[in-house]
Amino acid sequence: MIKKFFIFTTITAYVIINISCNKVKENTSENIIKDIYQIRKGSYFVNSIDSEVMWKGKQLSTKEHFGTIDILNGNISINKEGIVKGSVDLDMTTIDTKDLEGQLKNKLDGHLKSTDFFDVSTYPNATLNFKGIKNNSVEGNYKFDGDLTIKGITHSISFYSKIEDDNEILLAKSKIIFDRSLYNVKFGSGKFFQNLGDKLIFDDIEVEVSLKTKQRN
Repeated sequence: MIKKFFIFTTITAYVIINISCNKVKENTSENIIKDIYQIRKGSYFVNSIDSEVMWKGKQLSTKEHFGTIDILNGNISINKEGIVKGSVDLDMTTIDTKDLEGQLKNKLDGHLKSTDFFDVSTYPNATLNFKGIKNNSVEGNYKFDGDLTIKGITHSISFYSKIEDDNEILLAKSKIIFDRSLYNVKFGSGKFFQNLGDKLIFDDIEVEVSLKTKQRN
């Protein structure tokens, strides 16, 4: 009886261990790479009309505003080694607040475009350059490192992006957070001014990017 129990326990343990190993194997980098490499290689251009950039800024008072910025152009390329490179140019003169209307909207749009913030008359464009390897991913989100240039100032930045392949069309969605104070955007920043109280505006700006790209012929 003891012998039979031992044999049964051994078989059960083997089955459990084997199933567990198979589950781990399903999530190994080798399998992830296999799935990721289904995205076709080539060069893509960003469809600026069907793509979108949404921004969000917050004050200490919990007040927040959000809006959009138009994309001028963009490019993405994927080579046979799985290296993804790309760039996106933004038209900062198109900053458009979406949570306000009328005079309040016009006032905030004008303020964001002024020298207090992004000084769009002097620096009309912002640029994001990025590079990543497709097998560097977390839950299907690929990590990218790059450079963000705003007001002629460039700093390194990292972010994750979800990329899907839909019949020669790449769909990419990213959430990027950058510190505006690094780009000399000082208004309401606690790094430059004291005793702001609830007028303090957080330095971190959240940007959600949705890109729709078409493969070049």
